[in-house]
Amino acid sequence: MTHLLRLQPIFRDILDDDRLNLSEDFSKEQCEDWDSVATVQIVLAVEEEFGVQLPTRLVGNLHSVRQLLDELAN
Repeated sequence: MTHLLRLQPIFRDILDDDRLNLSEDFSKEQCEDWDSVATVQIVLAVEEEFGVQLPTRLVGNLHSVRQLLDELAN
């Protein structure tokens, strides 16, 4: 299963949109429900799902799925 497929249920749950089709280009600008609280929830859920600890700098600057995929690739 690809990282993107594993991220999709996280974003669907946190952004409360069961029809969300996540793409690498998906960003905060495309979703009014993706606010600072959602960002923290996304980071915590991603850390749990992937068993990683994402860098603190990412929490304050996360604005796209591409950023998460880049961090998970490292």
